[in-house]
Amino acid sequence: MPIVKSNYHPEWSTISLQVREEAGWQCEWCAAPGGKVIQRFPGGSWAIVEECRAHPTAALERTEGMTWKRLKFHHLTKIVLTVAHLDRDSTNNQRENLACLCQWCHLNHDRHAQHLPNKKYGRNHRNFPQLKLEF
Repeated sequence: MPIVKSNYHPEWSTISLQVREEAGWQCEWCAAPGGKVIQRFPGGSWAIVEECRAHPTAALERTEGMTWKRLKFHHLTKIVLTVAHLDRDSTNNQRENLACLCQWCHLNHDRHAQHLPNKKYGRNHRNFPQLKLEF
């Protein structure tokens, strides 16, 4: 989901960069390395493409030039590191509230509080009073 920049600190890009550098450019929860192409396995484990037996490097020797669509076709993904507010308050920029996460871990962190309600009631369900039917 796109961020609303007005909800974040004016120096958010600097804060975010510092958190990613402190994390060693890897996800703090699953240790996936930022910028690398990996294959995810059930349960969240992963392997870098060069180390993955399911995809010999001869078949995928040029993953750097692959589009997202082609990577997805091969069941691969390129790790993008993001910085998550653990309490979901974008104004709380204390270091203990921030975590450097890959897109998979960040999505799982926001799943129950944000993504599932958005799917069920619509993206703007918190902005307008509306009837919420339970199924």
